[in-house]
Amino acid sequence: MEKKWIIIDAALIAAFFVLLQIAGVDVRLWVIIIVEWSTKFVLPWIVLYWLVRWVKSVEK
Repeated sequence: MEKKWIIIDAALIAAFFVLLQIAGVDVRLWVIIIVEWSTKFVLPWIVLYWLVRWVKSVEK
């Protein structure tokens, strides 16, 4: 059953991107902006969280 949902989700995401292209939205630009934003702001916090967890486990 899970494989079925993955295929449905992929089809919905593809349809969403096609609709955005039809509407005139530059999807590639938004993907670049989101990747850039996540690498600047989100990923450092994730790395810091796991670093703190690792340090706490090493200290025990």
